[in-house]
Amino acid sequence: MARLLHNTAIRERLRRLRPYYNAVFRRKRNYDKLPTPVEYLKAMEGRGVFLLCFGRSGSTVFADFLATHPKVITFGEVLGEESYYSYFQWLSRGLLWVWPLRPTMMAREFYRFCAQLVRRKPGMRCLFDIKIESLHLIEGNWRMPGPDFQLFNNLKQAGVPVILLTRKDLVARYVSGQVAERRGAYHSYHGSSQTRVEPFAIDIDAIKAQVAQIEATHHAIRKAFDGHDRFLELAYEDLFAPAAADGETRFADGLSARVASCLGVDDQFDSVPRLKKVSGGAGYAEMISNWDEVEAYRQTLHTL
Repeated sequence: MARLLHNTAIRERLRRLRPYYNAVFRRKRNYDKLPTPVEYLKAMEGRGVFLLCFGRSGSTVFADFLATHPKVITFGEVLGEESYYSYFQWLSRGLLWVWPLRPTMMAREFYRFCAQLVRRKPGMRCLFDIKIESLHLIEGNWRMPGPDFQLFNNLKQAGVPVILLTRKDLVARYVSGQVAERRGAYHSYHGSSQTRVEPFAIDIDAIKAQVAQIEATHHAIRKAFDGHDRFLELAYEDLFAPAAADGETRFADGLSARVASCLGVDDQFDSVPRLKKVSGGAGYAEMISNWDEVEAYRQTLHTL
């Protein structure tokens, strides 16, 4: 077959047959007649809530906080593979048996997937934990690398609630991710969270590149949602109140009221976290062989 495709005349014949192939195998779907991404988002009627963040930003702790409300359900990291409500598991459970998925279909199918989940939970606010570093998976073909994604513009046009969760200490975020990867445990409930990590060095240039990328993307998101009434930006470090006398960690005063206003629900959130906070660097000096260099770079960021 490969030898035949090297024949110029055969390749030209196949190219001329392409429109007929498309007419036959794409006709069942009537794909061009489906709603647009913005129309899918508007069909959620404000009940779909999009949490935008990079990994290691505390979204699991925060999403569990939101899920304490009787009118809020979280679908987890829908662009991950482990979540029960994973977009990719949804594709593998049925879509690919009906018609082949093409890159140009990825974005439209993602919005259809979100709209279906919201429709199945009437009366509920439905949270989608969207990891920004995974957005390229649904942006389709011909996308140039960069900090901006079409998802941001679609969410703004549809007027849906959007929460941006950031980390003030991006160096701690990077180091936390490197340690978690070596432990094989990304959250406090993972059984291997106490696995010993052999000392290793952190690539300072890699941190600098990631910090620049994250800051550029956060700037693009703030610009996209400038003036958007249902946009809320929160920093992970500001989610929690100062340590209480009883030693129990609690969410910050006023947080639940701000979130309730964004989601359009009554303030009925539980102030006590269900999960432990992500470590901000405690004990890392023993794991990171060039910790002094890492700490020196962290201080330069804090003095800017």
